[in-house]
Amino acid sequence: MRPVSSKAKIGAKELTALLTMYVVPNAFLSYPSAISHSGMEAAWMEPLLSGVIAMVLFLMVQTLIRRHFKGLDFIEIAKETFGRAFAILVALACAAYLLASTASVMREFEENVITTVLPLTPILMVGLLFILVVWYMAYCGLEGIARTSLILLPILVAGIVAVCLMTVNWWKPYLLLPIWGAGPEAVEAGSLRYSSIFANVLLVCILYPHAKDDKSFRRVGVVSILLSAVLLSGFIAVYHMVFTPQQANHMTFHLYQLARMIFLGRFFQRMEAIFIFLWVTSAVVKMAFTLWATAYLLASAFQWPVYRPILPALALGCFSISMVPTDVMSAVQWEQQYLLGWGWTIVFALPLGVVSLASLRKRGRRGRLRHA
Repeated sequence: MRPVSSKAKIGAKELTALLTMYVVPNAFLSYPSAISHSGMEAAWMEPLLSGVIAMVLFLMVQTLIRRHFKGLDFIEIAKETFGRAFAILVALACAAYLLASTASVMREFEENVITTVLPLTPILMVGLLFILVVWYMAYCGLEGIARTSLILLPILVAGIVAVCLMTVNWWKPYLLLPIWGAGPEAVEAGSLRYSSIFANVLLVCILYPHAKDDKSFRRVGVVSILLSAVLLSGFIAVYHMVFTPQQANHMTFHLYQLARMIFLGRFFQRMEAIFIFLWVTSAVVKMAFTLWATAYLLASAFQWPVYRPILPALALGCFSISMVPTDVMSAVQWEQQYLLGWGWTIVFALPLGVVSLASLRKRGRRGRLRHA
């Protein structure tokens, strides 16, 4: 019995906004610090190279699914080809990664809110408010999250562009030199290592059955990856024209630090408070999407008729995991070492491997039937 959520059908605009809203909030997290350490002055190149890698793999997986498994999601492909036990193992691996990612984002934004606007509020209270809102959005389903993303995406893009342009009086373009930073090899290595922020390969395997028009899904993936890569690259370039890579390595909440530099006269300064709402809402959408995806994968693997009953347990587990790191630096190190450093095994290698092997096996079956 398939999950009720599989009946949801999302338009191309909503899917594009949803995939973009998943990637771009990494500008608020530890991703800028990670690529600043690997690429130095050329860190702005890494999102572009990572986007190219993600796009190539996305097109490969999307083509295979459209040709051989039309209308099926990632877990249904694994179940149909390799059996239910293998599908459950795949679902558990992906669910564990998505849940850990949700917890990591939650902890970093909790620390961000406490550091910037609510310094006297206990972190447990901030986390409780976060998880309740995230749980409610996930409970509303994929359609609600996608439509919210469509509304918020123009605001998010405008906010990031505004922060970058309003710091123009602090720009020092010579800080981007030497042009290759730590060297081409270091930039390429960093692009590969931290390419997991573009999880579109895994997400296409989950969202493909939910597209109203699967013919437009390729355009959805390409546009969302391009938009995300350009926004992240532009932000990193502006950030490094204000702060050196050495400073970025020792900073957290990079967009907030950049917003604090806004000074356009006596009446236009300390405007970072305006952008806090933008950061928080984008984080909530990202976490709600990953929480929904976790529940959906488990429901598909274990053949539950609905996914909503598992959401409270997943939300509580996410909240508990977010409290494990002792401080914000521990949370950042944990994310960079495991989620960013090894996330490519889940978001790229696993779906590509499963879909490719399933396609080869299906072709083999067709060949044997023809010869028979």
